[in-house]
Amino acid sequence: MADVVGYSRLVEQDEAGTLSALKNLRYDILDPLLSDHRGRMIKLLGDGFLAEFASVVDAVNCAVAVQKQAAAGQAEIAPERRIVLRIGINLGDVVVEDHDLLGDGVNIAARLEQLCEPGGVLISGTAYDHLQGRFGLPLDYAGEQQVKNIARPVRAYRVDFDGTRQPWRMRFRPYSRRLRWAAALAAIVLVAGASWSAFMRSGAAPGSTSNRPSVAVLSFDDMSGNSAPTYYGDGVAEDIISMLSRVPDLKVVARNSSFTYKGRPVDVRQVGKELGVTHVLEGSIRKDADRLRIVAQLIDAKTGEHVWAERFDRSGTDPWALQDEVTEKIVADLVGDIGTLKKAQYRDAWGKDSTSLQEYDYYLRAHDLLTRLQLEPTEQARQVSIEGLSKFPGSALLKLELGYAYFVRGWNGWSQDPTADYRQAGALVREALAQPAPSPMERRLGHFLSAFILSTERKFELALGEAEAAIDLSPHDVYMLAALSQISVMAGNTEQALEWIDRAASLDANPEISQELAVYRGWTLAVSGKYEESLAAFSGDHDTESTFGPVMRAIVLNRLGRTEAAAAELGKALQIDPKFTQAKWRELSFYSDPTIVEHEIADLASLGLPEK
Repeated sequence: MADVVGYSRLVEQDEAGTLSALKNLRYDILDPLLSDHRGRMIKLLGDGFLAEFASVVDAVNCAVAVQKQAAAGQAEIAPERRIVLRIGINLGDVVVEDHDLLGDGVNIAARLEQLCEPGGVLISGTAYDHLQGRFGLPLDYAGEQQVKNIARPVRAYRVDFDGTRQPWRMRFRPYSRRLRWAAALAAIVLVAGASWSAFMRSGAAPGSTSNRPSVAVLSFDDMSGNSAPTYYGDGVAEDIISMLSRVPDLKVVARNSSFTYKGRPVDVRQVGKELGVTHVLEGSIRKDADRLRIVAQLIDAKTGEHVWAERFDRSGTDPWALQDEVTEKIVADLVGDIGTLKKAQYRDAWGKDSTSLQEYDYYLRAHDLLTRLQLEPTEQARQVSIEGLSKFPGSALLKLELGYAYFVRGWNGWSQDPTADYRQAGALVREALAQPAPSPMERRLGHFLSAFILSTERKFELALGEAEAAIDLSPHDVYMLAALSQISVMAGNTEQALEWIDRAASLDANPEISQELAVYRGWTLAVSGKYEESLAAFSGDHDTESTFGPVMRAIVLNRLGRTEAAAAELGKALQIDPKFTQAKWRELSFYSDPTIVEHEIADLASLGLPEK
């Protein structure tokens, strides 16, 4: 839905000129762009229009193109006479009546258009969730909007046209038991085996079905009976995934794969075939005050028959206890003789002594915001964590989450004082790990974050020790292996970095993790001086949202004497972040050998990158 800002004023000043300008806008810009993006004009509204698209990507790309061409075409016109649009986009059900569209799907788009800033594009959360990884501009979180005649709040996101809020590099993703569970639509597979060497000897290909039992946990439906967001059901399901990933002789598919089926009817047999698993767990969750109920059913993915279906209830202070029951039931049925997997040993691997449901809820809310990987949600996550700590001042979990918020802000170039943010993050991690008997989960999260914080302080030997401690606690975790390879590169241990990258690649061939590994591998080989191999590795990087990949490719190509191609790659980086400079690269680069960054700066300077 779109309308013209200040239409009545424009008509009052110059009715004929305004109507003529609107006619030209439609025939010169709007109609051709609708055709190019497979859109359909539903109706004109005097000062606006309603259009329909079969694809969210087409709708948003068309809206951006309309705004850019409308602005460019009126650059010579006085600001007070320009035709400026606001555009709202929603993905939702509609009612078709004659040649019109009605219903909440249209109403929400109309309300978003009214909330949109002049010249902007505002999209709903449902559209945002289907857009991840398929759109080249940043999307800034605009909060939950209460709109007229719609009972539930509507999540909203602004299109950032100039891209200045994009991270400078492959984004630091807060490691926890949920990786990107607000937005990701691709898979990361976590394989839990008796040992790494045993898995390698088995010769089983990642993602393939073998004699070893495997399970995909689908997103749990939230049946709480109120307007609570789905993060709670998602979070519990991913906790179960992470718990299962530690079990010997059981393969578990991570949420970024199994959650792609969220919100739509599925054939479990098709899920099993597509994900290469023998079993599927699905269910629902209901949270009411201090009571938690999970209804779960384990299904044979080959036959579609139920292995079991049970209801688990828990009240009081320990949400993990309920998840333990579900997880142990799955293990008992799938692995058979569980041997050493006794409850005490299992709880020693993953459990906490006690956590209140309210504390856990703060943790899930903050993490949902953090994993959106944008400035505004990161700030909101920080505030949620601070609020949670005001009620639970001893919570190690919330201290770690708040530490991640501070670190992410600095690491992604969003901070006015990154050094202060890193210092604050480090203090919070130390406080969390100083708590009496932190759980293995908390220790793992703490070691992971400490490795990055110590790298920013250029304490690389200590950083490597923290990275190794984190990996020891979760040796088959694909994302952890991939992300921590960065620590080894910065510390100058490129052989170890490649070893961790290779291990992660062997565990998961999914396109999303493969793309990240391409960046890590290309960077590692570039630092090692293996430029042709680096360039070949970077060929698997298709990320259009961060500057790090194209900048590193520019450096490598320049060193190979291919200056024209190098300049083109640098141009791609500047399209993503027009304010990118030598100073920013220096500020956000950490190497044990300071000559590495100076040589990189010299390459970029020779290609025309400004100093400041």
